Amino acid sequence: MADLATNNISPITLVVCNLYPFVLQTAKPDCTLEGAIEEIDIGGVTLLRAAAKNHARVSIISSPSDYDLVLEEWNKSGKVSDETKRGLALKAFESTKSYDEAISDYFRKMYSSVGVEEGSKAGAGVEVQRMALRYGANPHQKPAQAFVEQGEMPVKSESLSRVTSPGSDISSALTDIQSCPDLPDTSIF
Repeated sequence: MADLATNNISPITLVVCNLYPFVLQTAKPDCTLEGAIEEIDIGGVTLLRAAAKNHARVSIISSPSDYDLVLEEWNKSGKVSDETKRGLALKAFESTKSYDEAISDYFRKMYSSVGVEEGSKAGAGVEVQRMALRYGANPHQKPAQAFVEQGEMPVKSESLSRVTSPGSDISSALTDIQSCPDLPDTSIF
């Protein structure tokens, strides 16, 4: 603060930052790896985290949905309340966490999923970390997934019986368990 005063610089009290739309880009059917990479925001995430870290002195707006709240407080009292600053900081940290998770999930799908082509697999000790699940997915829904964030998937995908209707669940489970007598546990997804 002394340096700011010496150089006659006002302290930063408000930071507004919207991140590049990575999730929107990767949701497009024609999204390429290069297109996804271009939508990874580096500076914005750093700015959000730095401002949120200093939320005692800085208000951080990471979503347009908070513009009105901050403007209302600012116009009413000339400042943003400490309570609002704490909430905005939490939102900023949650925003950067979700953003990083979306990027990790995308790269996990591209490089570390069951069925990834040999030339596209991840190295550096990263094994298969993701497996798409088919059970329960309707044609209009995206299938669920099972994944780990570190290490290798603790389960393997076997070509076991396929469940075609909810009524066949128990029969399929018994068939699958009987087909794996050497395994200590069998998980049915």
